[in-house]
Amino acid sequence: MAFNNVKPLCLIPWTSIDINPKGNIKPCCKYNVPVNEQLNINQVSIESYTKSKFLKSIKNTMLKNEWPEGCIRCKKEEDSSIKSKRQLDYERWSTHFDNYTEDKGYIIATIAFGNTCNLKCITCGPNASSKWRKEYIDLYGIDEKPLESISSDASEIYNAMPNVIHFDISGGEPFLSEIKKQKRLLQRYIDSGRCKDITLHYTTNGQTFPSQDWWNLWQNFKEIDMQLSIDGVGKRYEYIRFPAKQEIIEEHVKMYTEKEKINPNLRLSVSHTVSAYNVYYLSSFFDWCEIYGLPIPWCGVVTTPNHMRPTVFPKLVKEKIIQHLNSSRHKDVHTWANYLSANDSSEHYDKFLQMKDVHDLYRNLNFATTFGELEELINGF
Repeated sequence: MAFNNVKPLCLIPWTSIDINPKGNIKPCCKYNVPVNEQLNINQVSIESYTKSKFLKSIKNTMLKNEWPEGCIRCKKEEDSSIKSKRQLDYERWSTHFDNYTEDKGYIIATIAFGNTCNLKCITCGPNASSKWRKEYIDLYGIDEKPLESISSDASEIYNAMPNVIHFDISGGEPFLSEIKKQKRLLQRYIDSGRCKDITLHYTTNGQTFPSQDWWNLWQNFKEIDMQLSIDGVGKRYEYIRFPAKQEIIEEHVKMYTEKEKINPNLRLSVSHTVSAYNVYYLSSFFDWCEIYGLPIPWCGVVTTPNHMRPTVFPKLVKEKIIQHLNSSRHKDVHTWANYLSANDSSEHYDKFLQMKDVHDLYRNLNFATTFGELEELINGF
């Protein structure tokens, strides 16, 4: 696909739109937007966003085959031989991207219908999880109030995307956040007949299981990609995904695999957020997925909070982690050794040590006993 005989570095600014739990709009979840450039659906329409100087600037840079500043996450991943969202999206929708014309508008949309959540994952915060609100007030003195960004019948989404082929529903927890609005939107695409050409992707923490009315709606759509977002195994999982329970995720994994057998349009996937807490344990998580018959996990990286990045450790500790990752029998784990080698966030290491203790005290948890091997490395240098 080319515009004026020029093929953009990335088509996402044309094909895709991302609306986060606070209503902020950008091309995709990976794009870093300066605070002073942020556009919000509570103040601007999707049409106004499309015509904005902000988006036009990104497109112009892409047409020059250059990386916009906000695309640094994809660039870093590609430099470390990790497949970026830019690459993964093209692989999945290569036919649609190759035949895309601007008159089609947005064909892929990532939408969070709110931040209602039953967990307060350590690498998350109040913008994406309502469960975080009190802890954030108590520890940081900041109150992030929830916002209702999507209209009652989701009409602005439906009207702006007549040619949509894919919805990515994030959260919060999607099966707790504004579920009536979500179902109304799905029903509109069912009523219009467009549903048969639309795929749906959900990112769920797996601590709740969808009721039957969801499955009744989903049977009308081309594909349901149910992505289980899991950041560890056993006590490490329960620590990072506080206050999740390992036995619940294991029970629901079994329920999902049974559903996959009887629902031909259901596909399971796994996402794993790589942070300072779990980077050392990547190989054991890949082992766990294998045992439960789950696909190889897609791994994303924590960039904020910056003191929880997997690259936060000082050189000697990081070298030991890299050595451990390179010993894994899983080739995908080796790419994260490359990522650690190529990136450094050690200036935030003292903040990591400080805040892990602060949150441990607040949550009555213990990093040292939960992450014993990593604690030993930290204390060894």
